[in-house]
Amino acid sequence: MLLYLTVFYCLAICQGLQQRPLVIGHRGSAYLPELTLATQSMAHAFGADFIEIDVNLSKDNQLIVIHDLYLDGVTNVAEIYPGRNRSNGLSYVIDFTLDEIRQLTVRERVRPLNGTQIYPLRFPSKSVVPFRLSTLNETIELLLGLNRGTGRQRQLLIEIKKPEYHTENNRSISRVVLDTLRAYNLTRPTDPVVIQTFHIEELMNIRRNLGSELRLFALMTLNRVGESSSDYDFYRSREGIANLSRTVQALAPDHLLVVDYDSNGTIVGMSNLTKWAHEYNLQVYPYTFRRDLFPGSSFENLIDYFWHTVQVDGFITDHPDYVLELLQNDIMKDGSKKLASRLFLSILTFLFITICL
Repeated sequence: MLLYLTVFYCLAICQGLQQRPLVIGHRGSAYLPELTLATQSMAHAFGADFIEIDVNLSKDNQLIVIHDLYLDGVTNVAEIYPGRNRSNGLSYVIDFTLDEIRQLTVRERVRPLNGTQIYPLRFPSKSVVPFRLSTLNETIELLLGLNRGTGRQRQLLIEIKKPEYHTENNRSISRVVLDTLRAYNLTRPTDPVVIQTFHIEELMNIRRNLGSELRLFALMTLNRVGESSSDYDFYRSREGIANLSRTVQALAPDHLLVVDYDSNGTIVGMSNLTKWAHEYNLQVYPYTFRRDLFPGSSFENLIDYFWHTVQVDGFITDHPDYVLELLQNDIMKDGSKKLASRLFLSILTFLFITICL
């Protein structure tokens, strides 16, 4: 009987564990300055399924891994290149060559015009550790090298920043991204690369006119944010989602579009976005889940609600390690309950068979 129960125990563990949502390390992780190769490496080591990055074009058409159109929020550009800013006081990536950008050091994010650190308890913005901006080529080399060296296959989620802005500056950033990926033979939907952008029509251009077969995610926010000219009110309707399903494989909406909160940050319901997306075989990866900035009183309850009630397919988070820990603990807890139930039934079955024999 002991042997029987041991075999059953092993089988029950394998069969009883549910599959967790994917975890996407937003700009790498929260523990080092964003989007640096160091924080990307950390996200890879944590076990994030995807590492999310942003790209902008430099003056000499190089893809720089940086979130903002300007350099001031995360670098010392004002110190190194005084007077190179535009009339609004900001220094834009597209006004600097790669060689010039190489001279900058990266710090934890601050408010550009007063230097106040955005997330006070994160890595000190005044640290003298010389982090640097990287190129998309370097990030790809890092991902492929880490995948090979560790034997763990992580993926890259590339956000193309402000395609319309780049078009206004006579640049086709999407074409440059695809050309760069093609140089690494990253062209197929099975390759460890996904492209996303807030400009929905650009995703359609990438698919239909530029002929890319790569997986595409549609980023969504509130129209009033002004992230692009796309009408997110339409694209998160049933008709809009049906339209998107002919082009993209997933939606990446602001979590505010997925659930409804009251004035205290308490969840009071959810929208139809996830349900409609699943009806059209689209996955849903809301953003951004931050352990040090979230609605409501419990980050753990927030993650639990989005997983078990909303049933999202993954989380875009600054804290991939902690979200992974929460998900895995939940899986083990659920697996233990199922195991106990199955084990009890198994013992009864074994006793019944023994008596009958």
